[in-house]
Amino acid sequence: MTRDFLETLTRRYEAYVDSFRDASGELPQMIGLKFKHTRRVVEDARRIMSGEAWPEEAFVLGEACALLHDAGRYSQLKEFGTFQDAKSIDHACRGVEVIRGQGWLEGLSDEVARAVLSAVALHNRREVPPDVEETVARVTHLVRDADKLDIFRLLEEAVNDGSLARNPEIAWDLAVRGAPAPEVVAAVCAGCSVSYASVKTLSDFVLIQVGWLIGGLHYPTALRLAEERGVLPFREAFLKTLSDDPGVDVCCRAARAYLDEHLNLPVVS
Repeated sequence: MTRDFLETLTRRYEAYVDSFRDASGELPQMIGLKFKHTRRVVEDARRIMSGEAWPEEAFVLGEACALLHDAGRYSQLKEFGTFQDAKSIDHACRGVEVIRGQGWLEGLSDEVARAVLSAVALHNRREVPPDVEETVARVTHLVRDADKLDIFRLLEEAVNDGSLARNPEIAWDLAVRGAPAPEVVAAVCAGCSVSYASVKTLSDFVLIQVGWLIGGLHYPTALRLAEERGVLPFREAFLKTLSDDPGVDVCCRAARAYLDEHLNLPVVS
């Protein structure tokens, strides 16, 4: 994939998003939020690739995967009125359908097109299958890390500007108050992925993100960016406004220990 191809792909993608504008020419609020998210994911993917010293050819491929990762979100919201896959469709599978239907990858080699489609299809799985080919694994982990970095930002922005209270869809319409589920606490502390079936409260939702700091980010650059942005302190403070359950402190201490160890930070007694 060349830089020229990526620029053309970006224009075609943006034209597709424009097709969801309303009669006044505006993007609906949640569509606009998702479009902004996509742009930020591309930016964070670039930061990760730079930090990991990716070569130009791989860099362009990574940008394309980041750009297209949520291509299925727009029609998902239009058809079902929600971004919750459990209440509608798997947005990653829909993304693959949209990419193929729009013909965005025509002209690429089968290998490169397969890598892009695989990264889109796999970016929302609980785990990346261990048997995928190296190139696919590389770009899929990139997309997943960049996606999580911007999801961190989305939560922080939604809390700070009050949009979370106004639009609880951002956090799956979960109960604001309530202790985290014991199985969520156990999974987070163990560095395991959390089953979304266990998520009942906003505390559970936020603890999933705390859990991403315990082995949920693949690239060291992504973990460093999360630390520099104060991801853990924000969540720890916010969680304490939601619940006084001791599981919150246990999870946050586990995340702090992981960050200190893997970023070689000085241990504060």
